[in-house]
Amino acid sequence: MDENLPNHFNVIVVGTGVVESIVAAACSRIGKEVLHIDCSDHYGGLWASYNFDGLQKFIKEVKTEPNKHSQVYNMEEKWYINKDPPQEEPKEESEDGKAEPAKKVWSQADFTTEYRKFNIDMTSKLLFSRGPLVELLISSNIARYAEFRCVTRVLTWLNDKLMPVPCSRADVFATEAVSIVEKRMLMKMLTSIVGYNDEEMNNEFKDWNDKTFKEYLTHKGLTPNLIHYVLFAIAGGTERMPCMEGVRECKKFLMSLGRYGNTPFLWPMYGSGEIPQCFCRLCAVFGGWYCLNQPIDSVETKTDDDGKSVVVVGSKLKTLKCDHLVIGIDECPKDFISSEPVETCDISKAIFITNGTMMASEKEPLTLFRFPPLNDEQTCVTVLEVGPATGSCPKGLFVVYFVTNKVKDAQSDLMPYAEKIFDMSGGDQTETSDKPKCLWSLFYNVKDTSAAVTSGTDCVHVCAGPDAALDYDRAVHQAEEIYKKICPGQVFLPRAPNPEEIVFEDGATPGPEFQREDEDAEGDKE
Repeated sequence: MDENLPNHFNVIVVGTGVVESIVAAACSRIGKEVLHIDCSDHYGGLWASYNFDGLQKFIKEVKTEPNKHSQVYNMEEKWYINKDPPQEEPKEESEDGKAEPAKKVWSQADFTTEYRKFNIDMTSKLLFSRGPLVELLISSNIARYAEFRCVTRVLTWLNDKLMPVPCSRADVFATEAVSIVEKRMLMKMLTSIVGYNDEEMNNEFKDWNDKTFKEYLTHKGLTPNLIHYVLFAIAGGTERMPCMEGVRECKKFLMSLGRYGNTPFLWPMYGSGEIPQCFCRLCAVFGGWYCLNQPIDSVETKTDDDGKSVVVVGSKLKTLKCDHLVIGIDECPKDFISSEPVETCDISKAIFITNGTMMASEKEPLTLFRFPPLNDEQTCVTVLEVGPATGSCPKGLFVVYFVTNKVKDAQSDLMPYAEKIFDMSGGDQTETSDKPKCLWSLFYNVKDTSAAVTSGTDCVHVCAGPDAALDYDRAVHQAEEIYKKICPGQVFLPRAPNPEEIVFEDGATPGPEFQREDEDAEGDKE
């Protein structure tokens, strides 16, 4: 930690997850003195993205230093390919009799060589096009720090096979999987959902509070196929989903259609780990201090000479004071977590690297696939498939993320779903198959720490961890609530100006003049 670092800050933020980073940016933006520190040597915490070498180091840390990553457990990595590449690349004969290179045969050595081309998420999520995070990125002008790609298709599992889900009005009327009568019925029902308002319980839903969403859809006369599309693919629910929750999830989906693409979703280029870094960049631009690889040793609250509460943060190199401490739940001392424990279900996750997309497409797809539960114990499994165009992996590969609520352990919970859409045999990669071959997999469980907690003191604010939801809504909401406690009455993340909009005051001290390298070299000779 820098010896020149001030001893006192308005706000110290510990951890660089999404919630912590949004709060740091918001406080710095209005002129608060912010110190943002992290015990790791990289940004993001459990929200981070890793290249393949970094991921290997993370896996090793989880297994050898479990206390350092106490929220991650049951981590199982498996290779389905050889360590070394084949002696000779296989060739296949074309129609004119000439030998042409066959599909690439991947080896573990190839992954090591091309490790920088991977960006693999620990917490994979999408942004709804009209969701809170997109609106915040636009209104604050932080969107300029990131790039996004539209999700190109939504899939579901119907009649024991993958099926595309018609999302837009044009899709609904173009699909041959739904009859004309069903199309009209579906559009009428979706229109009533779009008109639903939480604050004004209209007649359409007033009697459905204690019933399931499936009961409502059945009542509206939808056929089994339509019920499947709406319940599992659009609402992302199960047969037990409460009606009003299903209505809200469907409305969120429908309201984001058409803003940027054919589906309601956006994916951040180079992985979800870019999201916290965007907010960290803004914090730094407005004067925030950053110290990575800096674990803290202690946290205590004291009263200063003026009778004001301050937080004292101790580390090996320096003791710091602040008016407010914002800290991730995994970093926070247990003494400061005073809220009643909330019943939560831990999360089962898996990451697969495959040699092809799960369903053939003319152009490289970016896919959301909501897998209906295979048994009554489980919830819907959210599947995201991203390819080379997203900056997630080398050409010829796809990265696929599975997320669901934990029942037994990650491998037991998710392997049955993976076997439905991947070839998990580890056989010859050049063999023709109707399923992409899995080359590598990682199963792991994560403790669900997404429920809001309080510290028992007004000057320490505890940030929740990632949840199993598809989007960032809960993280954005919590960040805003924490900000309001630190800066009551202040606008949450006002728009930051573009560099060309900044006007310097008259009399301001100019910076050094620009010199070419050859001029600098001549000056050195003199």
